Amino acid sequence: MNARRNTPFLSLEGLKLLIVEDEPAVAFLVEDMLQDLGCTAVWHASTVKEALDILREHKPDVAVLDVNLRDELAYPVAEKLDAMEIPFIFATGYGRKGIPADWLIKPVVQKPFDAETLRDALNIVLSRREQADGLERAKRDAKDRERM
Repeated sequence: MNARRNTPFLSLEGLKLLIVEDEPAVAFLVEDMLQDLGCTAVWHASTVKEALDILREHKPDVAVLDVNLRDELAYPVAEKLDAMEIPFIFATGYGRKGIPADWLIKPVVQKPFDAETLRDALNIVLSRREQADGLERAKRDAKDRERM
């Protein structure tokens, strides 16, 4: 993924994240990056089942999904995150070519990546969520004004 410098920087301070990654060393490296960026809670899952179990108990602000989790793909987790309106990025060694066309709207970072690349990708999805939230507020405000 190329960094998009025109995306406004949003702080990751205080955010809660879900990392779905089957390689423990990679998961801990990403967790360290996220904590350095200010995230306060990071939940780990190495399988689809573990991720879905975490999502029943917690609502992260954003998630990082490895696509290939040993013998399974992470798309059921992506579907659940979409249903819960939780933004996420894909992290994969295959880059964008390893993602089905239906999911290419989501940012993809190619492993290995650094903290700046991770931050930029998370900022993209968080900016989109902030824009969508702002649009919803504007629609509600317009409807409220129409009722007056």
